[in-house]
Amino acid sequence: MTQAFGSGLPLSNIPIINLLREFQLWDKWIRSEQRQFASGHEPIRTPLLIWGGMPEDLLTLILQRTILGLESYVSAAVWMKLGELGRLTPELNRVARNPFEIRPRQKGTANCYYNALPALIDPKYALKERNAILWRQVEEFYKAVRNKILHGYQIGSTYPEVLYPCFDMFWEIYAWVNEWHPRVTQQGKRMVFKFGFGRSK
Repeated sequence: MTQAFGSGLPLSNIPIINLLREFQLWDKWIRSEQRQFASGHEPIRTPLLIWGGMPEDLLTLILQRTILGLESYVSAAVWMKLGELGRLTPELNRVARNPFEIRPRQKGTANCYYNALPALIDPKYALKERNAILWRQVEEFYKAVRNKILHGYQIGSTYPEVLYPCFDMFWEIYAWVNEWHPRVTQQGKRMVFKFGFGRSK
C-alpha cells in the first residue's frame, strides 16, 4: 500500500522572520562560545537547544540548517516581491516555491536559487549579474561544501571558527537579497533587520 505522506504529515512555510532570527542567533553564538567546545565534558548550551552529542555534529547541524534557511529565505523573498509587484501568477507562484521547475531547466542548485529565482523579478537581480565575485564564491561553496554537507558528509572539526568564512558569505548573500527585497536598514555601523534583530558589522 502506498503511504500518503502528504496528507499524514502537515507542512507549513517557516515564517521569514524565524529564518533571519535563527541565522543571526547562530552567527553570534559561534563567535562567542568557543569555551564550551573547548571543555568537551558538559552538554553544549545554545540559544536554541542543549546539545549532548559530539561538537562536530552540532557544527554540522548548524551549517545544514543555515544553508537550508538561506535557500528558503531567497525563495520567500522572490515570492513576496512578485506579490508586491502584482505579478504573482499561478505559474510564478509555483516555480517561486520550487526553483527546480523554472524553465529552461537550470543547471545546479546554486544557479536555481541565486540566479534563476531572482531573475523571475528582473534578470539584473541574478547574483551572477549583481555581484559576480560573490556568485563565484557561492558556486564554489555549493560544489565543495553544501552538496556534501547535505548528502552524507559532516564537519571534521570541533572548532566553531571553521564556520566563520561560511557565515561571512551568508551575510553578503542576505545583503544582496536586501538590495531587491529590502528587509534590512543601516544604522551607523550596524546592519539591522526591520524585524528588530541586528549584528554589528
